Amino acid sequence: MKNFKEWKDAEDSFIESVEVSRYSIEVNYRTTSEEALEGFAKLCLGYISAALKKHGYHTKHVFTEKPLRLMVSSRNWDDGEWTGLVTWNPEHLCFIISKGFYNKTRSTVSVKKSMKCVGKSASEITKELHNMMHALKEEPDRHAEKLKPVGLKRGPKK
Repeated sequence: MKNFKEWKDAEDSFIESVEVSRYSIEVNYRTTSEEALEGFAKLCLGYISAALKKHGYHTKHVFTEKPLRLMVSSRNWDDGEWTGLVTWNPEHLCFIISKGFYNKTRSTVSVKKSMKCVGKSASEITKELHNMMHALKEEPDRHAEKLKPVGLKRGPKK
């Protein structure tokens, strides 16, 4: 039998397969508080996404990298349009709402303004984000003017 230190070091090498879906998280007796809070953030972002889709917005989840976030667009991800962003901040244990412009070539959002969410539940955060997205409809997008293409020569000039 191994002693406790050898068993603990070997335990770190075990690979447990965890299947994560949008509306469920796995919690067991080895789950840490950080993992449970991350699961809570995924649940909230999933519910926020579903609510905003019912209001006609387009959403994208980013759960594969930190910070966990949800991007919201009023149209179908046009270049330079206003986009909302909800991000989970694990250090402050809160959600952050941001607004910025969508960059289609890099699939990123250039954040212009961020603020901490007042609400703690998915419904309160949805309400804040919906109000922000509704206010952004009045603001102009950042569309870069396209240069006119150079006309090609067509046949000899007379």
